[in-house]
Amino acid sequence: MSAVKSANPLKAFEYTNVALKNSHWKRQLDETIEVYLEIPNYDLLHIFRQQAGVHSDANGLAGWYGKNASTFGQKLGAFAKLYRVTGDYRLKEKALYLIEEWIRCADRSDNLYDHDTYVYDKLMGGFLDLYEYLGYEKLAKYMSRLTDFAARRFKRDIKRDGLQDHELWTNQMIEWYTLPENLYRAYQLTGDEKYKAFAELWDYDYLWDKMNSRDFHIGPRHAYSQVNSLSSAARAYETTKDERYLSAMKIAYDEITTHHIFATGGYGPAECLFTEDEGYLGDSLKSTWDITLASPFYTNFGGSQVTRNDTWGSCEISCCAWAVFKFCNYLLQYTGDAKYGDWVEKLLYNGTGGQLPIDSHGRVMYYANYFLDGAIKSVEDRRMQDGGEAFEWQCCTGTFPQDVAEYANMLYYQDETSLYISQYLPSKVKWTHNGVAVGVENYSSYPEESQVRLRISASEPVEFQLKLRVPSWAGGANRLIVNGEVVECRIVPGEWAKVNRVWQDGDLVEVEFPYSLYFKAVDARNPDIVALNYGPLVLVADKMTQFIGDVDHPEDWIHPVESEAFTFITDKGHVAGYDFLTRRFTPYYTVGEMTWYYMYNRIHS
Repeated sequence: MSAVKSANPLKAFEYTNVALKNSHWKRQLDETIEVYLEIPNYDLLHIFRQQAGVHSDANGLAGWYGKNASTFGQKLGAFAKLYRVTGDYRLKEKALYLIEEWIRCADRSDNLYDHDTYVYDKLMGGFLDLYEYLGYEKLAKYMSRLTDFAARRFKRDIKRDGLQDHELWTNQMIEWYTLPENLYRAYQLTGDEKYKAFAELWDYDYLWDKMNSRDFHIGPRHAYSQVNSLSSAARAYETTKDERYLSAMKIAYDEITTHHIFATGGYGPAECLFTEDEGYLGDSLKSTWDITLASPFYTNFGGSQVTRNDTWGSCEISCCAWAVFKFCNYLLQYTGDAKYGDWVEKLLYNGTGGQLPIDSHGRVMYYANYFLDGAIKSVEDRRMQDGGEAFEWQCCTGTFPQDVAEYANMLYYQDETSLYISQYLPSKVKWTHNGVAVGVENYSSYPEESQVRLRISASEPVEFQLKLRVPSWAGGANRLIVNGEVVECRIVPGEWAKVNRVWQDGDLVEVEFPYSLYFKAVDARNPDIVALNYGPLVLVADKMTQFIGDVDHPEDWIHPVESEAFTFITDKGHVAGYDFLTRRFTPYYTVGEMTWYYMYNRIHS
């Protein structure tokens, strides 16, 4: 069957022709690749061989994966995309070996097709990645069979309000509203109408209609999967061109980023989003004995009344970032609007950029924590499953390798006339424009410096427009310089700065977005609970503190430490209760394992 094509105003490079240069984020990518390549194939395949009655000497992996191999599809997808990004053939070889062995088991037993919504969705995503990015068309037969089993198994007469309550759990219909993304994608890639029909059955009209009517009285819902469901709206829009899907996406972006995110871009304290209690973000940071806490109880995403527990953190970082990276990527391509790079930027530098490496036992920094009484980074997940299993190889170990693969996929975009630069990680891109081989290399150290430096390479002079996203925080003396000369153009926060010219090989472009210090309140109800930012970076204090100072002018009493990059110190007299003490601030992403940090602090004028 032929693929169903769709045209978008902007095009991503789809994990090709973009390479990361040396940086913290490139090291994250390299470390992750090595960890995942070292996972024994026999452990990844053990559960499938058991299901198929094929002998296995392995024990399998512990934790979530050992129960139902829920992240097998995500790992396959990560291998395929990371291979496209890096060209490291080991990744392709591992992916193809694993899928061939899965097929061998599936040909022996139908047990490998019988899954709940959660596992089916993850398998389809990984299979589609192999189909699209590795050209492994043999999977068409198995995706079709998986979907036939799903069509018979999934319970259709359930509540469609997205509440993860007892009904969804007992009917194994968790996160059913994320199904349309991969089903519409399967239709687009294969042309098989049954995927489109099955996708339409699971459209999440409850949330999307709420957005379009601007009715934000939704109540607590599972944070990651609600944002992830917006990627289902994206594929529905791409397939049908029905504007209601795109409208819901745009309204959801504005509502969530205005009222439901922390300074880092993270969201979902205790994995709850759309909580209607005013000030719930601020309350989630307070101790249970804090007299300003509205209540030590809250309603969770299953509709139950529970007490606060700090083992449920401020942001389920790998999964939450993955949902945002996809969602914003869709919005950028559909609209061409620069503002949709802003949420990505926050999480790129302060979310995934602040994560610890996943270890060889499948332990991951599941939550990022921002509590007023401090937090540490750790890969020790202190929750325990009902059966006694530890939280290892869980969902976040499926999304984090996809996060780092996405780094290269959300930096650059193109259309017929322009190259768009949305994020400024050190990197290089190459493409062909009007028959001319062109490249752009970002050889700066952004975000570790505020100036972006770009070098143009071209096989011959070529005209195109260079469009550079101006971050929302960049309200200072921004400048754009080409070959040493200042270019007169609009450099407005939230828009594209545009330069159109005939480019020559070796042309140099410099963009200056001067960093400044600024506080961001956690929410409107708690304006005294703030996080300090410097340009795109969230800073953290070294000790628990109530500050005294002008919240609108931190530069008057917080200053750079000489010879220590991106380190700041307060003047004396600004630590409440102690006129002789000072506090130091450093970037959150640089904080290492088991080191206490204080991101949010109270401040008084």
